[in-house]
Parts: sequence; C-alpha cells; structure tokens
Amino acid sequence: MTFRIARALTLSGVVLWSGCGSSAPQPETADGADDAAPLRAAAGHGEPAPRQELTPAEVVIKLRGNETDIRRCFFANPSARGTLSLTWTVNADGRVERMKREQSTLSDSRIEQCLAEKIQEVRFDPREKPARAGWTFVFRLMEPQKDRSGHVKKLTKRDRDRAERSDQGVQLEKSSPGKLDLAAVENVVESGFPLFARCYRDGVQRNSNLDGAVRLRFVVGDAGHVTSVEDLGSDLTDRQVIDCVAEGFYALRFPEPQSGDAHLVYRIHFDAG
Repeated sequence: MTFRIARALTLSGVVLWSGCGSSAPQPETADGADDAAPLRAAAGHGEPAPRQELTPAEVVIKLRGNETDIRRCFFANPSARGTLSLTWTVNADGRVERMKREQSTLSDSRIEQCLAEKIQEVRFDPREKPARAGWTFVFRLMEPQKDRSGHVKKLTKRDRDRAERSDQGVQLEKSSPGKLDLAAVENVVESGFPLFARCYRDGVQRNSNLDGAVRLRFVVGDAGHVTSVEDLGSDLTDRQVIDCVAEGFYALRFPEPQSGDAHLVYRIHFDAG
C-alpha cells in the first residue's frame, strides 16, 4: 500500500501546521522520581557526555522495535498527559547507561520510571566509542473536541475543507520574539519526513482509511533545539500518530534563531490514497 505526505507550497494538497488548539501542559517535575533508579534528574557536574551523538533515525529504529512495551507504560495512568525528555549514553557494547531526565510535564512518576526502565532494556548497535542519545516521549498531545453534551465531536468534510483553506504553510507567529528563515525551516522539517512516515504507517495498520492533517505549533530555542510542541487543531483521528509526529519534531535540529525563541506553526497532511 502506498501513502502520501503532501506538503504545502511544494507538494499538492497540503500545508504544514497552523490553526488553533489546546496548549501543552507546563513543565513540572514528578514527585519522587529523582530517587528511583535508573532515572535521575539532569543536574550538577558529572562525567562529561560523549562527543558523538546518535542520529534520530538510529534512536527511533530501536525504539520502534520496542514501541508496544514502551506505550504500555502510559497504561499506569491513562488520563495522564504530557512529555518526558530523557537522555542517556550508549556504551561500546550498545548498552544504555547514565539515564537522565531532562524535562517532564508528566505528573505521574510511575510513567517516568517505566519509560526509563524500558529504555534501559533497549540494545543499540555496538560502536567504537560511547555516544550520547535522547528522546522526548509525548502522550495525548491532542484532546478531541467535544460537543455540548460531552461527546467527541466528529468533524465533517466541510470542517476539514475550511481548516485547510485557512492554512498558509509554514509560518512564523507574529508575536514570536525570535526569527528563523522559513526556507531553512522547510528543509529541516523535510529531513524529518522519514520519521513522520513511520508514524503514519503504524496508524494505517490500525486503520487502513486513516487520513487527515496534523497541525502543530513548536518553539525553537537555543542551539536550534525544539523546546515545546503543541497541537493546533489536528483532524487526524489517530492520537497516537499525532503523538509520534510530535516526538519526531522534538528530534529535529534547526538553525539557532535570532533575537530569541522562534515560535512557528506547521501542518502535514497524511493521505493513504
């Protein structure tokens, strides 16, 4: 089965990320997580991190092989929402060492600890020298819209068409304190399309008719790292795909913005036709 990821301005039928939606929870640290091994907070002066770094593709290939077990961690609290950023070292044997929690918006330390333990079990390819690696896990980024009676609101074709007409491609928000060249943003996001394609293929396995748009707002900060991702009215019905795409955005590295953090919006349309 073939699939398409149409891109605004360069591929027909699509715009990358714009709209209005819910905000991501603000960062908070889960109580008690610091004391639980193997997870520890990233603080203080420890052994310097390796100079080499695994690429997002190298990380995601291994994580996708363990995705079912990793996602089970969220079953500890299905109502939880948020993100967890972990970093670790991969030694010469491919084993995970020195796990650290960089940031978390999860309020349940059981989920954090479970994710850390699952990553600890992952085996990477052996290498000549140790390398650093990391990943940001996203859970329930998008909350479905509900009607007045509390039921999930089903979007009509008219709703989708109206949203697509309002999209204008990659945009820098007017209130953004920092600036980034939009052509450079396009190039970086395009480099992440293999990651996004994996997300969509997994979704199509669950629903062969899956299609729709993922609309996100993201912030690029120091050294070009993505510091936050929010949903902006995605109409793709598989929330796990949306979470997966958001994780891919956290893995991207952009040019460092000028004059402060750059706030951008983008939309990807997935079509299995």
